Amino acid sequence: IFMENFFFSRNFLMVYAIILSICNPLYILKAEAEELIISEKSGFSSTFEDEKGNQLTLENFEGNLLLVNLWATWCEPCKDEMPSLEILQNHFNKDNFLVLPINLDRGPKKNAINFFQTQNINGLKIYFDDNNKIPREIKILGLPVSIFISKEGKEIARLIGPAQWDDEYFINFVKDNLF
Repeated sequence: IFMENFFFSRNFLMVYAIILSICNPLYILKAEAEELIISEKSGFSSTFEDEKGNQLTLENFEGNLLLVNLWATWCEPCKDEMPSLEILQNHFNKDNFLVLPINLDRGPKKNAINFFQTQNINGLKIYFDDNNKIPREIKILGLPVSIFISKEGKEIARLIGPAQWDDEYFINFVKDNLF
């Protein structure tokens, strides 16, 4: 009986793992995750906050090319990509291009602020959407998600999943879209 239960359990787990990897919409192959999805559509209209609690929208940043990065402190891939987002920001003048990391944690803001401090991320300002209005508006299912917003406030590209943002592919994309 033990062997029958063992084989049943093992087979059940294998079938479950196969179904999960094929059917899970959040499962993304690494090669697919590092490719931008290029499409022009309206940017989001939801508000978000800065560290001081000031309400902001994309209109506050009009005239700049933006990379909005939606992340959370409980998301390891989100945290892993943050240093490369800072490096990408440092490649460009903040008068033309801004990385906007928008934290989606529902808990205290200090968790995200402490993460930035412990990781020595000083080149990025941190923003918050603790009510998760942005993900609901743009219909995302997982994190991280990053969205390029044109100087006119239109979404021009989206990346689902983590990336190495200081890669030449992304640096060239920013250069091509600055003018």
